[in-house]
Amino acid sequence: MFPSLFKIGPFDLRVYSLMYIAALLAGIFMVKRKADRLNLKPTDMENAVIICFMSGIIGARMYYVALRWDYYNGNFFEMIAIWHGGLAIHGGIIGALIGLYFFTKFKKASFIGLADSMVPWLMFGQCIGRIGNLANGEAHGVPTVVPLSVIFGVENRFKEFWSAVCSQTGLSPMPESISGLMSKLPAQVTFDNKVYTLKEYVPWGMSFGNYPRTPAYADFGALPVHPTFIYEMLLNFICFVPLYMMWRKSENIGTGRLLGYYLIFYGLIRAFVTFFRADDLMVGYLRAPHIISIVMVIVGVVIINRKKMLKSA
Repeated sequence: MFPSLFKIGPFDLRVYSLMYIAALLAGIFMVKRKADRLNLKPTDMENAVIICFMSGIIGARMYYVALRWDYYNGNFFEMIAIWHGGLAIHGGIIGALIGLYFFTKFKKASFIGLADSMVPWLMFGQCIGRIGNLANGEAHGVPTVVPLSVIFGVENRFKEFWSAVCSQTGLSPMPESISGLMSKLPAQVTFDNKVYTLKEYVPWGMSFGNYPRTPAYADFGALPVHPTFIYEMLLNFICFVPLYMMWRKSENIGTGRLLGYYLIFYGLIRAFVTFFRADDLMVGYLRAPHIISIVMVIVGVVIINRKKMLKSA
């Protein structure tokens, strides 16, 4: 939609990059306030955030490339070309936690303590990062004309369903052709021996018809799509609030409660939003974010209850 704020010669200030920078600076500024609680220097906290940021970028890219190996195999340049897109948040979280683990081993600091001090600002960064997705017209949802029974299937059959929609309505996969579907609504299509009705199921769909260079337009033309970046941005902010309230009380830092609740909150958020996403990474017919989100929730519960579990063991 508006990927660049401004350009001066070869310099291009992109909204997506600005959101990353803003999240990094906010994280550094706020996390340093917990240095005394962890018996560390403010510079140690700053270095920890930067290491997590860098290892998170690496993890996000490696995760994405691994799940799109059919595309990247044998193309090393594309593997490292992150400016072409392709960063997965779950890989970023894994990478950041690995980077933090090695940092704490080097500094002989508390992994749980540092993680507790950071995760509210990670959630905040994820929140404003979705503004970058909106600006790029990416990480979008499926069209709002898709029935909820298709969206909420355990197996992701959307691509097959959409192929049936195009063939049965006489549309080609080209965005200009797909845009014509709105004039055919309501319409019925048959998929897996069931008849589905196509109509606007929600009134808040977002059309990218005026932004032909966006991935959302390339996928679905001018059809309104679920604004999944806004769904996740709002849910991230809602969950940021209790994390921030816990973070303000220094006695919570080092208990693992913030890390645990972050993993649970974001696992549930992404598990829900993933149903609506049109571009999620897949493991067979299963959505990769669903698999990782389940693991996140389980790990979060274990971290919060680890002391009780050890006592009862």
